[in-house]
Amino acid sequence: MSDHIKKFYSESLGDFPNSHYHLVIALNEAPDIEWPLIHAKVPLLPRGWFELARLTVKDRVEFTRDFWIKKLPYHPYLHEFIVEFFSFIEDIQIFLVQQKFDDPFEAHLVYCLKKDNGFFKGYPPALESDLLQLQADFPDVIFPKDYLAFLEVHNGLCKTTDCTGIFRSHLMKDYYDKFQKDLEDKEISSEEGTMVNPKSLIPFYESFGMPFYQCFFKEWYPEDEMGNVYYSGNTNTISDVKNKDPSREAMAFPTFSDWLTFYLEAIG
Repeated sequence: MSDHIKKFYSESLGDFPNSHYHLVIALNEAPDIEWPLIHAKVPLLPRGWFELARLTVKDRVEFTRDFWIKKLPYHPYLHEFIVEFFSFIEDIQIFLVQQKFDDPFEAHLVYCLKKDNGFFKGYPPALESDLLQLQADFPDVIFPKDYLAFLEVHNGLCKTTDCTGIFRSHLMKDYYDKFQKDLEDKEISSEEGTMVNPKSLIPFYESFGMPFYQCFFKEWYPEDEMGNVYYSGNTNTISDVKNKDPSREAMAFPTFSDWLTFYLEAIG
């Protein structure tokens, strides 16, 4: 386990009094814990994650990679990118964490990058009930199929230093309501100056706890499904959907998969 991850997943009663968690169970390092006991303690822990923690490092990485490929719909370059992304993974670890005394435990699946180059933290997959609730929260929205498929891989994902990252589905409505409240009395435009209806923006990602969001854009359907754009709270603008810059600096993505490959690029 890298020093970075060891410090992040440390207990407040241990060597790091300013740590994130009151209690931490590294499931990979607890082979004697039986499923009935851990399921009672962490009901939302997927049985598949419990079994994954019993495998070798090589098998954990390969099984998880194959699960991504199986779950996510075909998209040009996506599956090839997934194979490349997993080639940078040194280990996959499962942590059960309790933030404060008497808080419920959460389960995190952690993708440890090689050369101590940071990590990604994923939450358990969305259940059917989670997806139904998301649709009920946004009854007039048809979310992209690849986005919904990704929620069945991880219902929330963030990088090492991301405070929030990709929102968990049950929090989407709260983030949307807060986002819309923050935009009250503000004029939103695209970078080229076209006025934008704030209600057409549905944030699904927040960048490092700052007022920068990636949003589904209900006025843009480049491939028969909603595209997504970058919103800057500093300038009150969204990225230009007409910008075809292949460098991705435009930050307007025709599909969720396009944005996801951008987000998953190795941390420098």
